[in-house]
Amino acid sequence: MTSHGKTEWAERLIPNLDQAATADLISRLCDFAFVISSDGEIIQTMTSPFLAPRLDLSSWKGLRFQDTLTTESVPKFEARIAQFKEGQKELRAVELNHRPTHQQTELPVRYTFHLSAEDGSTLLLGSDLRPVAEMQQQLVEAQIALENDYDARREHEIRLKVLMESSDVATVFIALNTGVISSCNSAAEVLLGRSRKELMDAPFAAEFEDEGVTNLIDRMVTAASDVSITAVLANSARGGRSYRLNPTLFRGATSQMLLCKMEPEDSSLEPMDQLATHLVSFFHKGVDPIVFVNMSGQILSANEAFVSIANVTHAQTLSGRSMSDFFSRGSVDLNVILESARRNGKMRLYSTKILNEHGDERPVEISTTQIRTEREPICVLVMRNARRVEGISTPTNQMSEEEVNSVVELIGSQSLKDVVARSTDVVEKMCIETAIRMTSNNRVAAAEMLGLSRQSLYVKLRKYNLV
Repeated sequence: MTSHGKTEWAERLIPNLDQAATADLISRLCDFAFVISSDGEIIQTMTSPFLAPRLDLSSWKGLRFQDTLTTESVPKFEARIAQFKEGQKELRAVELNHRPTHQQTELPVRYTFHLSAEDGSTLLLGSDLRPVAEMQQQLVEAQIALENDYDARREHEIRLKVLMESSDVATVFIALNTGVISSCNSAAEVLLGRSRKELMDAPFAAEFEDEGVTNLIDRMVTAASDVSITAVLANSARGGRSYRLNPTLFRGATSQMLLCKMEPEDSSLEPMDQLATHLVSFFHKGVDPIVFVNMSGQILSANEAFVSIANVTHAQTLSGRSMSDFFSRGSVDLNVILESARRNGKMRLYSTKILNEHGDERPVEISTTQIRTEREPICVLVMRNARRVEGISTPTNQMSEEEVNSVVELIGSQSLKDVVARSTDVVEKMCIETAIRMTSNNRVAAAEMLGLSRQSLYVKLRKYNLV
């Protein structure tokens, strides 16, 4: 009784409750309750009457609590009960799994520990985690379903890409609501005379003269819907060449699409494009890596063979990167190749090593040709795997017998220091000759390859009478 005439609970005390009231209180606070002895034996069990589905765990009485747990939960329980008996404060709850029985599957429960008596017994209050586990299982199944759908979609995209690229018929996909090209194959690039990068998301009607976007698309929709119309005729905006457009209308995932197959109206003109078609096919399917670069060394396009040797994911990621990123000597190799192409228009063989994205090296021989285009000159790099040649070839610049004899004759007549200096001169001369030959007598590139200044290289050329 306080001074205000009210009855209050003292700190850490609760009213005196009989056994039935205590049991009812515990059953409303938790789903499971266990009283275990100091050695871990279950003395008493209690299950909430509000638990659904209901479980009868009275058969566990007399068992060791550890014997009801799964193998991975036993160490967790033993560690937490030891911490509890040591008197650690703010002990966190522990999640344990009980072994499956004839009346239930594996039972996940979150337990808290409470001291219940002076004999060392412990009260465990548990919350049923089966609803949470079921929700987690549903999330896992949903994630697996999403990954399977993604894999199936990616498989369909790969099949479509392979099918498009293997077709010799120029084919484009057109979004009906906007009239822009959403996809095309290599044959369409050749037929329309533009790269895939330029065609993507560009109006399809802009490729043909005197055709508004709505007019041409409407004609193609009409032809696709009317079986009596075989094709739509349209003249190219580049040269006035006439084409037959064979459209197919279908509904995509979000909107209607047009599949359009294109071919020249005059079949006699088709052989004129055979060389271009063959060259494009060779570029994409050839076994030798082929790379187009501008005169600054930036990659314009590369075939699948170079994508494989460079170990990159997609050819699109190479666009705009410097070719020096893939040479073992970096900008030295690139400058030699571009300078030779700029001076002579081509270079037959240049030996170097290609670095892939993981730093692995592969020896190659590169042939370079400069091509004049309407915009700017570009270089074509054709590479050949030189690993086999490197393994069976012998050094071409070995020391001559006369040079070897001149060094040997010094032994006995001069000191070891002088003999080593003379040997160094012979090796240095051989290296300079090799660099001059590899760079086609380009002194600037040779100096950069050897790590010398241009003035130092000229001094050594005069020293060894190589001017």
